[in-house]
Amino acid sequence: MKKIKKYLEFFAIATTFAIGSMNYMEAVTLKITCRSKGKELELLRKAIEEWMVKHDGEHKVEIVTLPHASNECFALYQQWFGAESFDVDILQLDVAWVGIFSDYLLALDEYCAGQLDMNDYFDIIKENMYGNDGRIIALPLYTDCGMIYYRRDLLEKYAKPVPQTLEEMYDTALYIQNEERKDESKQNKFYGFVLQAKAFEILTCNFAEILDACGGAIVKNDVVEINSARGSYAIEFMIKCQKNIMSRSVLNYSEEDARGVFQSGNAVFMRNWPYAYALMNDPSTAVAGKIGVMTIPPSAVNGKESGVLGGWFMGVSRYSKHKELAADLAMFISGKAQQKIRVEFSYLPTFKSLYSDPDVLKMNPFVANMQKPLLNAVARPSKVFGKNYTKASSEIFNTINTILTESIDNTEDFNANKHMNRLNEKLSRLLQEKQQKKITNTAEDDSKTGFFRSILNSIMRFFGKH
Repeated sequence: MKKIKKYLEFFAIATTFAIGSMNYMEAVTLKITCRSKGKELELLRKAIEEWMVKHDGEHKVEIVTLPHASNECFALYQQWFGAESFDVDILQLDVAWVGIFSDYLLALDEYCAGQLDMNDYFDIIKENMYGNDGRIIALPLYTDCGMIYYRRDLLEKYAKPVPQTLEEMYDTALYIQNEERKDESKQNKFYGFVLQAKAFEILTCNFAEILDACGGAIVKNDVVEINSARGSYAIEFMIKCQKNIMSRSVLNYSEEDARGVFQSGNAVFMRNWPYAYALMNDPSTAVAGKIGVMTIPPSAVNGKESGVLGGWFMGVSRYSKHKELAADLAMFISGKAQQKIRVEFSYLPTFKSLYSDPDVLKMNPFVANMQKPLLNAVARPSKVFGKNYTKASSEIFNTINTILTESIDNTEDFNANKHMNRLNEKLSRLLQEKQQKKITNTAEDDSKTGFFRSILNSIMRFFGKH
């Protein structure tokens, strides 16, 4: 009987190994999500082609193009995960979502063991790779940092220095805007500043970095501080810009809308991400070779250089039927070789070593200047609010958009402080709700631990007596 039992155990192990190998080796079709902003879709296609060649064309990959608005992408992911859908294997994730979707993402430690140089990642990037249980659940594709683009040629034309503060940037923008509008062809289409104020996640980013540049914070020491003196100063600055140096159209602008205005030569300053640099320096644009770049400048009053942390990661759905193969593709796409290729198009790498790589510096010298802004970047409060972050962000971008809209319309009951106070209250409730859940979960865990400890003690007493 013992020999038969051993034979059956060996057969079971061998069969399991064979089935596992078949699942990995059989030809499959993976599905991966991707945004279509800038060159992302094109670069992903090329990376996938390389990966398929690496696997001798045995497998196929289908790209699921995501909606442009990040909050719409988030809602789509919620639907997929809620339905435990295995239709999509690999997901492109905003840095702010990794922790939120932690429970639905595959732990990648066993798949990438020994293949990742964790010391080469920036600390601010690395801390976003881990899930709630401390395991790696997402691999950084590229990083981002909000920044200001400016027209070097126009600053030179009007003998204006590169602004050192927000206030100086406003004054310079207003002056050049008024001078340029003396040309009748520019009267109704040239502006001092353009950013993204559409009521979705990008406006939360814009507000967070201006608030940070003014010395404020959305949450500090677990207390919501949006209605502080620094918060009031930040929103008043945005109102002043909206009324005097920005088009009303920015209230519906996303990144590409703002880029379109700036690269056609119709603005002095623009807030955007690094990806726009390579696109705007294409010889076909009106501003090629005329662009300068700087961090979000500090306020003259208790301010600091800023720029919100952005960037996208690759995660594997825990519901994928092809986990090992999906993890292999995610690692390939997010690896150092592919990040080096993306540098040409100004997608910032997440590996520190690439910022001093001779090939990278020759390919795109712009990247070398982005290491300092990354180290000074401010994070959105996604970790603070946890799973309530999307609700918090929605409250922020809807409130700021309303304030900017009403500031133009000059409605009778317009009061920015009233809106900010209400926002502060709503965010405080969301934060308290999250903190209460944490307390409840801890109490439940302690209760379970106490229950099992009591059982263990009873067992120990029983055997002690016998």
